[in-house]
Amino acid sequence: MKAFSILFSCIIIALPMVSCRTASQKSDSVATANKINKEKAEQSQLDKDIAEFLVEIADGRMMDKREGEEALKKGTTKEIRQYGQLMVKDQTKLLKEVKKLAKSHQITLPASISSEKQEGLADLMKEQDKDFDRKFVKMIAIDHERDIKLFKKAGMYDDVSVRRFVVKYYPMLETHLGKVEAIKKNMQ
Repeated sequence: MKAFSILFSCIIIALPMVSCRTASQKSDSVATANKINKEKAEQSQLDKDIAEFLVEIADGRMMDKREGEEALKKGTTKEIRQYGQLMVKDQTKLLKEVKKLAKSHQITLPASISSEKQEGLADLMKEQDKDFDRKFVKMIAIDHERDIKLFKKAGMYDDVSVRRFVVKYYPMLETHLGKVEAIKKNMQ
C-alpha cells in the first residue's frame, strides 16, 4: 500500500510537467510545421532544405512585422517609428510571397511565430522609452543579419523559383539592414 501511495504521488507530481511540455510543443507552430515537412521530405514529397528555409523565413517575417508594430507604438523617435512602419509594410509583403512559394512546393508554414521568438517579443514589449529603442534596433539588426545569411545559402539551391525569390528580395533585406545600422549609429 505504501509503494502504491508513493507511486501515485510521483504520478501526480510528474503529470503537470509532462502535460506542460506537451502543451508547449503543440503550441509551437514552427515546430509543428517542421515536423510535417520532415515527414513529407522523408516520403520525397518536398525538398527538406527549401522547407526549412521557408519555415525559418516565415517565422522571421512574422516576428519582424510584430517588432515593427511595437516600434510604431513605442518608438521614441520619428526614425524608429518610420522604420517600424517599413517593417510592417515590407514584412507583410514578403510573408505573402513566402506563402505563395511554400504553397507551390507543398510546404507547410507556421501559423504563428515560434515559442523562442515569442519570448524575444515579450522581452521587447517589456521595454520602455530609449531602452525599447535600443533593444528594438539590436534585435532587428540580428534578425536581418540572420536572414541575409539564409538568403545567401538559399540562393545556391537548384530550385529556380527559390533562386528567383532570393534574387528579388535579397536587396530589400540588405537595405533594411543598412537603414537599421544607420539608426543604430545615430543612437550612439
